[in-house]
Amino acid sequence: MITAAILLFVLIGAVFSVIEWKETNPAFLNNHIKLVIGNVEIEDIEEPYIDDTEIYLPFAVVQQHISEGISLSEDQKRVFIPLKDKAIQLEDLKLTRMIQDNEISINIPTKNLEGQIYVPVELLQKIEGFNISLSENRRTVFVDEFSEKEQWGIVTGNPLRLTPKRTFFTFAVERLNNGSQVRILEEENGWVRVRSQEGNFGYLEKKYVSEIYEKNTTDYQMNIKREDFNDRGKQINLAWEYVHEKSPKLSEEEKIEALDVIAPTWFSVMDEEGTVLNKADKSYVEEAHKKGYQVWALVDNSFDPDLTSKVLNNKDIRSKVIGQLVFYASLYNLDGINVDFENMYYADQAAFVTFMEELKTQIKLQSLVLSVDVTVPSTSEQWSKVYDRKALASIVDYVAVMTYDEHWASSPVSGSVASIGWVERGIQRSLEFIPEEKMLIGLPFYTRVWREYKDENGKNKVESKAISMVRAKEIILEKKADVLWDEAAGQYFAKYEEDEGIFKIWLEDPRSIALKASLVSKYQLAGTAAWRRGFEDRAVWPVLQEMIKEGKDHKALVFHNPF
Repeated sequence: MITAAILLFVLIGAVFSVIEWKETNPAFLNNHIKLVIGNVEIEDIEEPYIDDTEIYLPFAVVQQHISEGISLSEDQKRVFIPLKDKAIQLEDLKLTRMIQDNEISINIPTKNLEGQIYVPVELLQKIEGFNISLSENRRTVFVDEFSEKEQWGIVTGNPLRLTPKRTFFTFAVERLNNGSQVRILEEENGWVRVRSQEGNFGYLEKKYVSEIYEKNTTDYQMNIKREDFNDRGKQINLAWEYVHEKSPKLSEEEKIEALDVIAPTWFSVMDEEGTVLNKADKSYVEEAHKKGYQVWALVDNSFDPDLTSKVLNNKDIRSKVIGQLVFYASLYNLDGINVDFENMYYADQAAFVTFMEELKTQIKLQSLVLSVDVTVPSTSEQWSKVYDRKALASIVDYVAVMTYDEHWASSPVSGSVASIGWVERGIQRSLEFIPEEKMLIGLPFYTRVWREYKDENGKNKVESKAISMVRAKEIILEKKADVLWDEAAGQYFAKYEEDEGIFKIWLEDPRSIALKASLVSKYQLAGTAAWRRGFEDRAVWPVLQEMIKEGKDHKALVFHNPF
């Protein structure tokens, strides 16, 4: 009888131990990620999503619990958030007031996971007044409203059972080690209800929680003023980063020693109301900074002259565009803004200068670098004469002269993208308006493969396709093309024939890039600006390192014929 009772007691104890082990080891039961908002676990939702850089919550959850004013675009690729009445604080009080006065709204890219729309919530923290954090085991997402008096305590005793009720005679939700921090939610009859660092709720005897203290978690400050860039006036290398929708992962790349600035194509004025389409990526900026790069995000005008005219000639809309850029610069911790407005009406020349002046006034309160892209001087009103180069140069820190597309995509004749003579003449003409210490020479990290043929009527036709340096070399080798050095163009020239016609390539490679880069020292320019990163032969970077950063003459470099 006694033996049976003992066995029953042991059996009951074992069952309770197994149940408690399961309760304190949720991974045994499932592998889901839970969401805790304040002192409540939110259930019956699509669970949070976590990648290596960001925390995402379902749009419906964000709309219900974090940002009531948030809305989803029709294509579901971004959310829009009005900043009116938000308590945000920018780098300068004048900027904060400007954001509020112009009723700025921003947009943030979403993530679509099997039809479920997710929002990157860490970007919303200071906008909405919440702290977003992740438990050490990465299985719980915490969303805590800013508080001036958030109570915390430290557990004394090892280990302590966190129980769902104010009693020892129940299962443990979690076992807490000595020194564990817990958030205190309430106190009653010698017990405290707490939230553990793993997101579990339960009770502890108050005597086992010492050093109860308060935290002020309120922080609406978006950013601080940046440090001055390049105060010694060193020559720099900039590269534009073309971004269709998603930025590349810089963490997977080695640092490029010659590279100083990356300008990702993140922003675009997309409509007549001045909405700035946003494709920015905070993890990209963070990784760029780790590698020592500055990030000057590019903003374009959609290359739409009608849209641009309406924006530039309306002060309120100009202010909305500028307000968004200012806010994005603060949100993503940008170092500069690169303005790439092209294809504008000549009549809007003065309006563009005014826009640049107004933009400078605001972003200099953040100590950002301002640069503008211009074409080489020509007779084209919409593509060249629209730039008042002298006025623009007096406003900005740098002017990138796009010394490429000598023969553009739809050129009626085939030819080089940037022959050395054409590039140098473009620089010489540009120097009539732009100080050399502000000028960046454009370098093409691409070329075009041209096809010359006759149509069905026997008429000569020409068409082209932009390709990378590497792809151009591959084609030349695949087709066993005839290759020679074109002294006048300062490039290798390749030609081959097929049934579809005659194909020609004026190749960009380290040798041709070195020739163009030599103009930096010849004319004492500020440096280079290359379109676009990812299209280059990696061998160009050591060339730019030696010439731009170390001051070597291109004639001192040794180049081998790659063919």
